[in-house]
Amino acid sequence: MPTYLRQEYLPKAIGSLLQQEFKDFTALICDNANSGTTRKFVESLNDPRLVYVPREHNLGLVRNSLEGFRAAESEFVTKLDDDDEFEPSYLGRCVQALREHPEAAFAFTDMRWIGPDGESLEGVQQQQDESHGYGQLVEGMYRPLNSLLVHGVVALNATVLRTSALDWNAVREDTETAFDLHILLEAARHGAAAYHVAERLVRYRVHPATDSATNYARQLKGRLVALEDALPDAAIFDRPALLSAMEQTSTTLARVALIEGKPADSRAALKPVLRDTVNPAIMRLALLGVLPSRVTQGVMERRNAQWQKRHTMGPVDPPRPKLS
Repeated sequence: MPTYLRQEYLPKAIGSLLQQEFKDFTALICDNANSGTTRKFVESLNDPRLVYVPREHNLGLVRNSLEGFRAAESEFVTKLDDDDEFEPSYLGRCVQALREHPEAAFAFTDMRWIGPDGESLEGVQQQQDESHGYGQLVEGMYRPLNSLLVHGVVALNATVLRTSALDWNAVREDTETAFDLHILLEAARHGAAAYHVAERLVRYRVHPATDSATNYARQLKGRLVALEDALPDAAIFDRPALLSAMEQTSTTLARVALIEGKPADSRAALKPVLRDTVNPAIMRLALLGVLPSRVTQGVMERRNAQWQKRHTMGPVDPPRPKLS
């Protein structure tokens, strides 16, 4: 569990862990803030399964998480973000699936989207189910996995991995806050299989303080690195999915850069796309990228406001993939 000054939600996250029907686990609470408050809370629970791991220096989002994974000595490993919650049967169902299917590199479940106070976000849930396919897969084994991963059907937040499924030292830190996708793509190399537990066993909390809300461009850049790194291993029928995901990510990054008033970054993001694809939407973005930044920023902000108005689903904006 990577954490950083998340006292509001941390007790709920740890509480959901202690309520697991599967009891044989060790939880590394990796505290990037080395917070006395977090330490006292963990120690007050007086549970030997909870191991408080203070970081003497802030390692950053990615390294804090990766050091936790690398320190794992168990047969299986999973990540619980400090603002999410597990359903009581999460660990048990995933461990059972992995033991019954030794060929599976990991087991993954569906997620339930909740708000800051734990309330169900039905509109967000519907939008995510439709756009990513959450809740639409039947239970069972899946192989190959690249297509599922690049379309966001599998989330590391709801995945229990076989610790030996990948070389944790090979996980690239330059994937930035998209390291979740990179880990899954690494685990899926060489045609690995995974087991899908068709239940919503992770409560994924959407709230204004998530890092995704402020670091979206960095996440998109890291996602491109992860996708490019997976290309050499892609089977011929997976390669089109990877290329399509790269094009979509580059285009989104170009839009974000224009909204942020960074036309040079937008042009750089579109450069690889323009080599292979030309359509009206991409050409409009390319044109906006050569206009004065104050003009393009105003245009993109208006378009973004119109999009938000058309896709309003409740008290929060449509969520982006959350960072750990």
